[in-house]
Amino acid sequence: MSYPHTMNGLFVRRPLAELRLWLRHPYREPLVVGVLAIGVGMIGGLGAVLFREMITGFALIFHGVNAVNHSAWRAGIPAVGLMLVGLITHFFAREVKGHGVPQLLESLALRGGRIRSRVAIFGILAPAITIGAGGSVGREGPIALIGGSFGSVLGQWLRLSDKYISLLLACGAAAGIAATFNAPIAGGFFGLEIILGSYALGAIMPVFLSAVTGATVFDSIMGNYPVLPIPHYTVIHPVALVFMIILGFLAGFVGIAYSKGLTISEDLLDKWNVPFWVKNVTGGLVIGIIGLWVPQVLGVGYSSIHRALIDGFGALTLILLLVFKYIATLTTVGSGGSGGVFAPSLFLGSVLGALYGDGLRSIFPQVIPHPEIYAVAGMGAIFAAAAQAPFVAITILLEVTGDYQLTPVVMAACVTAYVVHGVLTRDSMYTVKLSRRGIRILRGNEVRPTQSITVAEAMESPQVLFFLGESVESAFRKLSIEPTRVGVLRDEKSHFAGLITLDDLRAALEQGRGATPLSQFSDAGVPIMEPNDTLDTAMRRCILHNASVLPVVHPQTQEVMGLITERDIIRAYDAFTSRSVELTAKIQQLREIHENAGEFVQVKLIPPSPAIGQPLMALHLPAAAVVVSVKRMGKLVVPHGGTILQENDDVLVFITPVNSMESVLSYLNGQGV
Repeated sequence: MSYPHTMNGLFVRRPLAELRLWLRHPYREPLVVGVLAIGVGMIGGLGAVLFREMITGFALIFHGVNAVNHSAWRAGIPAVGLMLVGLITHFFAREVKGHGVPQLLESLALRGGRIRSRVAIFGILAPAITIGAGGSVGREGPIALIGGSFGSVLGQWLRLSDKYISLLLACGAAAGIAATFNAPIAGGFFGLEIILGSYALGAIMPVFLSAVTGATVFDSIMGNYPVLPIPHYTVIHPVALVFMIILGFLAGFVGIAYSKGLTISEDLLDKWNVPFWVKNVTGGLVIGIIGLWVPQVLGVGYSSIHRALIDGFGALTLILLLVFKYIATLTTVGSGGSGGVFAPSLFLGSVLGALYGDGLRSIFPQVIPHPEIYAVAGMGAIFAAAAQAPFVAITILLEVTGDYQLTPVVMAACVTAYVVHGVLTRDSMYTVKLSRRGIRILRGNEVRPTQSITVAEAMESPQVLFFLGESVESAFRKLSIEPTRVGVLRDEKSHFAGLITLDDLRAALEQGRGATPLSQFSDAGVPIMEPNDTLDTAMRRCILHNASVLPVVHPQTQEVMGLITERDIIRAYDAFTSRSVELTAKIQQLREIHENAGEFVQVKLIPPSPAIGQPLMALHLPAAAVVVSVKRMGKLVVPHGGTILQENDDVLVFITPVNSMESVLSYLNGQGV
């Protein structure tokens, strides 16, 4: 009786095994990946259509009753919507809480792109309710999560490697963005720049293919037209470029306030010790009350964005829209709403740019005949800053407006805003919350481990210290019996004064200079390191100065803290990479044993936690709990068995199965101690 079941299993497994063999062949890989990308793109386009129709349906449900819609009772509609979303995120799929893209980045960083299949279902329901009820969020984050979830689930069903699951996730996100904005180029850049954080040649073809497919499917059903069509403006005076750069500076600072504000709002409400539904209802009421006075800030807000782009608001109205859209968006996200933060950034940017353009026109009417172009540029500049994605901002702006003549001024504003934000803070609005949890999303050259390890983590304490008044002969006797061949020179204030080697001392003795004081050998030109410098900097200085050892000096006291050698750099690099590989392998093994169950949890070590002051190897944690990272004083530490935990360390732990979570958290929090 078991024979048919066995045969069915064989019929299912054989095609999957053959497909995996195809993927391993270098000449067939592009073909198979391309076919999968087209399939993911089709689902992404259909998902965008379904999502938009669901938003319309929920809007009719929430706002279709005239008796409520034309009274003060409508202030309670967002509260009802957020409470429903809270029930979904609390009991069914916590991943859909928030704005979507961080969940994709977290899955790439910690789970090889794996996302639960239920996210695709609830990921379309929760944000549709939020937006339909008037929550101040956008469509792009949820549709990216929906498309990315399908790509991830498809890759898991085909039992592909993490590499291909991550690629299909990025394809799905790109297709969703391309479809919802009718912007295939921007969708492709979104998948590469924001999701993958890379322009690897092997990813460009499938991601853009998926984006084009998604936009085509969406256009065939909903029609092909720009999302925010505007008249074609011309930039008459060259000085407009200078004004655009100034706008970029303003947008950069607003972008920082936006990205930081999103995290602060979530943190504040997370610390509010009340039931989740109270937070939902309270936040919804705040949004509803704002909507009574400034209804333009509710929902996605494309109609208001379009009006700002054609100079349809006065200065006072623009100020009110800028302030209350910011508050409404932070309240929606912080109180548990589900939706994107892309569209609100476009809203804020268009309003800021319109206000800036109106001000310029009143001062320079002959130079600024079309202040609307500053609203267009501002719309992309804030997103370029907050998302740290200038290519996406520039391309999506040109595609949604259909006006490519504004390319130079748009680029000036977006790139300037991007640089301002990047100089002042590393994290974007998509990565800042993950970074606070100890999950660092590496981009471009940051993937190099030597840029994430500090000199303080790799240096050795100085074993032999000499004062400048000591003689060559005395120093030679001391250094010759030590395992090291390098001594540190210091003055009477214990400030660093140079290095001296055993060979230097031997040569001086052979020259009959045994009584010569070591002050004759001091060299202030020796390149020094500070403890917070990276190993990457240390490697460059070793090469530049042809040095095999560098002193590490305290920046304030100028005392020698240690020495770092080429051997130390190699050993730290090896320990970092080995530990990272071991952690990934152990987490993957636990997932396979427990059928992909498990969660990442962050714990702050405060008294009376028994883990404080203990090395990792001494902790009484079950085998199914893995310490992934330790964040100490704002810096990440890759832990190993000898890492001693300290008070206020933020420890990221992977726990599986989930029913072990309570005991692990109780131990780390010191409950019952």
